[in-house]
Formats: sequence, structure tokens, C-alpha cells
Amino acid sequence: MKNGRRSMGARLGRVAVALSVVVALGAAGTEARGEDLASVVARAREQVESGAFADALRTLNTLPKSELPPTLAVEAGLLETQAALVTRGEAAGAQACTKAVVAAGYDPEVARDQSPKVRAACRTAAESARKDRIERAGVKLSDLELEAPEVAWAPVRISATASVTPPWLRVIARVRSSAIEGSFDLPLAPSPDGPLRGTLDPSFIRPKAKLDITIVAQDKFGDLATTALTKSLTVPGQEAIVALGDVPGSAVVLVDDKPVDPDDDGRVAVEPGKHEVEMQVDGATSSTVVTVQRGSVARVALSPTKGGGRTFAWIATGLTVGLGAASGVFLYTAASRTSEIEDLAALREPGTSLPATDYAEIKARDDERRTFQTVGLGLAIGGGVMGALALTFWLLPSGGGKKAPKKDAHLAPVVVPYIGPGSVGLSGTF
Repeated sequence: MKNGRRSMGARLGRVAVALSVVVALGAAGTEARGEDLASVVARAREQVESGAFADALRTLNTLPKSELPPTLAVEAGLLETQAALVTRGEAAGAQACTKAVVAAGYDPEVARDQSPKVRAACRTAAESARKDRIERAGVKLSDLELEAPEVAWAPVRISATASVTPPWLRVIARVRSSAIEGSFDLPLAPSPDGPLRGTLDPSFIRPKAKLDITIVAQDKFGDLATTALTKSLTVPGQEAIVALGDVPGSAVVLVDDKPVDPDDDGRVAVEPGKHEVEMQVDGATSSTVVTVQRGSVARVALSPTKGGGRTFAWIATGLTVGLGAASGVFLYTAASRTSEIEDLAALREPGTSLPATDYAEIKARDDERRTFQTVGLGLAIGGGVMGALALTFWLLPSGGGKKAPKKDAHLAPVVVPYIGPGSVGLSGTF
């Protein structure tokens, strides 16, 4: 048994040694292969430098079509370009430099250290190779959409769709404005719902300017292809808008006491700033004050009503006063019961320190006090809620016939009920 184990161990040892030898030979073969390829390129370089261009082409033709390290592939491609330009002409030189361009990651300036003729041939090769790159990747750009602004100085949202988005792809919207010299590029980024999206800064959206927007595919070196996806839009002349929504045909709309004609969508162009907006319909009126920023749309809802537009406000105010008064009565009665209980508890039998009042009588008065206090507090809370509601009605736009004098928002009437020990009432600013 021991001899068998020793024999098995010896065989395993020989297998391990054999595997080590194979791995070592493989690594040595790879290193030798790399040295062989480098020596081939070195020999071709010497042939080009000595003017033996045909011999250099034959030498370079022995290299494998793939598996070349990038640095070695670039050098071989540039050497082949030089030899091809001399022996076969410009077209052959450009075709040969395609290998160097691809090996350099599609760099159009791969021949930046070479002669002018080689640089020109490689630029031609790069232009063709980079266009082929986007076609081979299957990139298709489509569905250019613009969200036109309602006013000037508002952002414009741009979207487009890409069939695939390889890591090297960059999609931009190239924008030209009649109000700004030159063009500028807006990167489009993938959105959660799929399309590529970007937002054009409001500073570019000048009044009445014409915008031409084209989708362009790029890599890190610049444009790959300018697509046929082009759209134009004209920026509105107005810088701010008040949107009223549905405006009845018989309505009269005034902005700062001047009649205006809303468009079909109920919009009125205004200057940026603070404005009073009023709507009159069949004797009913409603108005409000709104501040509109430049490049924005202020949406206003007006509901004209005839005289008595403050009816709910007066009703709520009356209820507030009534509840407050009732609460004050109950709380005052509760306070009186407290005083009576204290007086009864202080009574003593003549000539003794014994209480002169039965406990049952004191407890009955205390129960009354609790009831009055609970009801009074409940009425006070109800009065507070009703007071808040009355304040809301007073602050809403008036629908009354004659307009009230214009006041800033911080000067609007404020009515607040107050409740104190033995007193009730209203306080506020008018």
C-alpha cells in the first residue's frame, strides 16, 4: 500500500512539473511572439528610412491582421501609410492609415508627428473610419422634439431618440440663434423614460429670435455625423403672460384698469411686474393682484359674482362674534361658580372651625362649574375656527360691485377673536 501511494505521488509530481513547463513555455512563446512582431516592425522602419518602400510593404504584410498591441499597430499603420503614399498614391495611403486610426481609438490626429502628406492622408482616413464607426454600431437618431416656450426668456426642452448608445457616443443639440452670433452645443443625456433630453438655458431665448436646432452625433474627438434631424422655432415677443383659462365671450377683462383682449386660450401678454387683473361678466366682477416674473406664466382663476360677494365673509364673521360672545358668557359663569365654591368652603359653624356647608352642595356647584367651562372652551375653539374661515373669505378676491381701493397684500384686513377671563371680543387691523 505504501509503495502504491509513493508511486501515485511520484506521478502527480511529474504532472505538476510538466504543467509548469508548459505554462513557462507558453509565457515564453507569447513574449517571444511579441518580440518577433516588434522586430518585424523595426525591420520595416529601417526599410522605410532607407527608401526601400516596396520592401517595407512586403515586410508589414507578414504581420497578423489582429492581435497586435495598439502601440505597435499604430506604428505599423503609419509606416505602411508612408510606403503606400510613395508607391501607390494618396488613396492607398489613406486606406493604409485607417489601420493606425482605428488602433489609436479613432484619433484623427494620429499622424500629428508625421510629414504633412501623411497627416493629410490620415485625416482623410479618420473622417471615413469615424463615419463608418457609427454605422457599424447601428446608431440611429430620430424623433427630435422641441417644447416651444410660451414667452421669451423661458427654457426650451429638447429631446431625441437613439436606437443604441455605445459608451463612446455623445449626442448634442447644435443651436443657432438669430439673436446671438455663432452656435452652441447642448449635450443630451439619457432620461429614465428612454429619450435623450436637454434643457436650453433661458438666457438664449431672446424675444422674437429664430432658433435652428440640429442633432449631432459625436465621440470624444468631435463630430461624427450631422443628422438630418433639424427643427426651427421662433421665440414669442412677450416676456410675461397672465393666463385666465376659459374666458366667457361676454366677459370684459382689465389689466391695471385698461381693457385687454385675451387670446383663444385666455392669455394676456403683460410686462414683468405687479398687475391688477379684473374680469366683469354680466354685472358681476372679480379681481386680484398678481406678480409676474420675466419669462414666466402666471395662472389666475377669477369667478365673477354679483353684489354680496362678501356674504360668506360677513356670515362667518357674525358666527365668530356670536360664538365668541357665547363662549365668554359660559366661561364667565364658570369663573363665578369658582368664586361661589370658594366662599361656601370658607363658611364655618359659629364659634367652631367646622364647615358650615354640606359637601354635596359644594360638589353640585363644582359640577356646574365644570359644565360651563367645558361648553365655554368648546365654543371658543369653534369661534377660532370660524374666525380663521372668516379671515379666508375676507382675503379672497372681492366679487362686489364697486372695487375697493387697491392695497398691498400686507394691508389686507385681519380680524381675530380674543377671549379673556370675563371678557370676549374681536381685535384686528383694517
